[in-house]
Amino acid sequence: MGTGLFIIDAIIIAIVILPFALFINGSKKRERQLRKALQSEATKHNCNLSKLEVHSNFAIGLDPNEKKLVFYKKAEKGAYTTLVDLKTVAACKALKINKQVKNKTKHYEVIDKLKLSFIHHNKNKVTDLELYNNDDTMTLNNEILLSQKWEDEVNTLLKTMREIQPAEKQEQLRVAIS
Repeated sequence: MGTGLFIIDAIIIAIVILPFALFINGSKKRERQLRKALQSEATKHNCNLSKLEVHSNFAIGLDPNEKKLVFYKKAEKGAYTTLVDLKTVAACKALKINKQVKNKTKHYEVIDKLKLSFIHHNKNKVTDLELYNNDDTMTLNNEILLSQKWEDEVNTLLKTMREIQPAEKQEQLRVAIS
């Protein structure tokens, strides 16, 4: 009787715990795959990512030495990579695109897309990295905070690049005069 009860308890515990274990294992595996794919794409473009972040279906990384940002996204339509050369970028903005949803009695706004938008120096070119799309995923999972974090990260790097350039030009001018 004691062993039978023990076996039944063990089976019930296994049935309860097994789905959680499989879910955690699957998400870790997906994270490893995204990280590996991003690192592989960065290596193709001679980048060494010192800052890297993996999310549910995308990974983003930054090489501050080469001034490049690498973005890898795995969507239903397929996987794609975007490389942004920050030397040609003037500013980075986190964009939140809302859409109006009408219910029988209420109208409310829903976040449709979240993007990191890179405005280039020539102002005619804009590169968008889509972090969230309501058509692909129904729920937000820290994408708002992530977009703001990377906007700050990139704009800080751009600011230091602008501060370094005048100092380099002065040094070149001093060497040319000498």
